[in-house]
Amino acid sequence: MMKKIAAAWIILTVAVVVMTVVPQLFNLLTAKPESTPFTLYSCVIHDFTALYQDGHDYRFADRKGNVYGDEVQPLFYASILASRGALPDTLEGQKVTLEEIERNNTFVTMDPSEVNKVVPPVYLLMESVPERLELQEPEEAFVSREDGLYVYRMGENRLLEEKTRKLNDDLKALGFVFPAKLIEGNPTDRKDHDEGYLLTDREDKLFRIKQTGGEIRAEHFPGADQLRLKNLKITEFENHATLGLLVTGDGRLAFLKENGDVTVSEVPLCPEKEDILLIGDLFYYTIQASTAEGEHYYALKADDFQLVDTLSRAYPKHFSLPGISFISHLHSYVKPQFGN
Repeated sequence: MMKKIAAAWIILTVAVVVMTVVPQLFNLLTAKPESTPFTLYSCVIHDFTALYQDGHDYRFADRKGNVYGDEVQPLFYASILASRGALPDTLEGQKVTLEEIERNNTFVTMDPSEVNKVVPPVYLLMESVPERLELQEPEEAFVSREDGLYVYRMGENRLLEEKTRKLNDDLKALGFVFPAKLIEGNPTDRKDHDEGYLLTDREDKLFRIKQTGGEIRAEHFPGADQLRLKNLKITEFENHATLGLLVTGDGRLAFLKENGDVTVSEVPLCPEKEDILLIGDLFYYTIQASTAEGEHYYALKADDFQLVDTLSRAYPKHFSLPGISFISHLHSYVKPQFGN
């Protein structure tokens, strides 16, 4: 009996190894290098432009095949154009300066491996108005539990009872129902300013907590109450154009302004499966959502987030052997999964 069990285990192990190694070797040997051009919406020609190499130089091409230089993307290449004295002083009928352009250039990424992970419910709590001019490393943290948020002094591992009580009382007064579902912040001193944390409660209502002058202040954003949010991304742009990016329960991108207004766009997003890149400027946001099948681009107006153009680009299809793999770009876990 033991010999049969041992033989079965050996056969199973060999089968798993074969189904793991052979497809990976085959796919590696038959893979072809592929690249897609950097694509950005242009405020000059009001079309998407793709970057490609032309000898030792780079050019942009629109969807009709027209070729342009850096001048077709004056906001993205503002510093280069300004050094040549070629930066326009008027764009979209508006006077512009280099300082204004640079202040409004924004960049955000969302990676499935960052979304599809379980993190300890401990969050560093920064001081948004530090005594010095620059942001400092946080000295406090809060822990999310079933019955509330608990604030600790990290160096002493000491619960700050009064601050904890006041924070939970303030949240409850705003209608927060514990426990918190989603919590999103960016607790690093390598940024321009701190906007605290966005969080949703058990009923999917959206709130923010932010420490200012040692006091944690809470606020509720009722404009998002019916959206059933499933993803949050705090932005902290230098121009304060938005406070956060939100993904609604039906998979649409929404923008949260600092005054609490929420605008739901026509852009469909699935951060659990898509690599998302947002590049913004004074006039437009270009959003790229990439999957294993291809890329989708969306151009939105920066002032009201209205969709103005779209572009899709499918990846070339190649035959690959399905097999067992233990890692994926969609998450950070090591676990067996069958597929291509």
